[in-house]
Amino acid sequence: MTVAVHERAAARRSGLVPLLALAAAADLALLAVRVVQGVHGDADPRLVYDPEGRALLHGTYPGSPYPAGAVGLFALETLLGGSARDANALLMVPFHLLETAALFLLRTRWSGRLALGVALWPANAFFWEFRFDLVPAAAVVAGVALARHGRWHAAGWAFGAGAAVKWTPGLTALALAAWLVGRRRHREAVRLALGAAIPFLATNLAAFGLAPHAAAAPYRAQAVRGITGESLFYLPLRLLGLARSARHYYGPALVPSWTTTAAAVAQLLVLGAVVVLAARAPNARGALGRAALAPAAFLLANRIFSPQFFVVVLACCACASALVLSRRRDVLLVSTLLAVATAANAVLYPGLAGADEATWTSVSALALLPAAAAVALLAARRTA
Repeated sequence: MTVAVHERAAARRSGLVPLLALAAAADLALLAVRVVQGVHGDADPRLVYDPEGRALLHGTYPGSPYPAGAVGLFALETLLGGSARDANALLMVPFHLLETAALFLLRTRWSGRLALGVALWPANAFFWEFRFDLVPAAAVVAGVALARHGRWHAAGWAFGAGAAVKWTPGLTALALAAWLVGRRRHREAVRLALGAAIPFLATNLAAFGLAPHAAAAPYRAQAVRGITGESLFYLPLRLLGLARSARHYYGPALVPSWTTTAAAVAQLLVLGAVVVLAARAPNARGALGRAALAPAAFLLANRIFSPQFFVVVLACCACASALVLSRRRDVLLVSTLLAVATAANAVLYPGLAGADEATWTSVSALALLPAAAAVALLAARRTA
């Protein structure tokens, strides 16, 4: 009996190596095509990552809209590649492989197939190549995988390191800590919290020690931003005649002042509901699945939405699907919703950057509404 168990475990592990080889080959082929064709892609690596990375390398902490870990990543990219554009794409490949491996190692009925889908799904390729959202995406899935196998301190480190680059993995840690406390598993909760706090605080304390005012820039910048035309909240406001785009759908929309506060309250309510659902889960698998959804719910309910958020949303939903879904039709339903959402998102940006408002609003709805439905279905689903 024991030999059979070990043989099955070895068979599952053996499938991981060819999966990662396939994913790495696909990623590198994509990068090679871009280089050969001379595709410049998005401007952020050139206009944001390069100057901020160079500033840090020269001893000046920049007033970046991104957290301290992201600025450190920009400096590493500039140091390695001279240009953050190419270095960013190459550095994201290991995080893509980590995300894929962590999904696979959840070791549920659907985890291997979902890992394959996430590894090869092309709709998010542009965004992980020219952004760095694969870092928090990989952190969420890796942290959940570690927690599933009882390694709570290591899981905390994964969440904390990811949160130092982009804050959202910390939400998964929060939801899991709430479940552990509710289950009176205080020792594991403390180990998780300490693991998350160490990398996050170390990174931020170093930044604040260099330049307190500049290190606080992300918190100031995000707090004053209003609803953008690319957000979920814009859709009902426009339908009611309360909103219109100022210029571009990714810019601040013209909306009544009270809507910004209302959107922030709604976002907190959505996040709070997911955390409560995770905390009340009857078992670890349900708690992990719902906790994985916390970043996706937070991002979709954010009044400022960016297309690269779908890199994290897809990872979170795939992770939750592997943990809470048992029936093939449910997996197909959620996968279809996410496929429609990410494909529409890939059409929206950069393809419709200059389109008229009616066109991009329709495509934006096709991206955001199916994704929100997928998160809601997964959050409400009982554990497999």
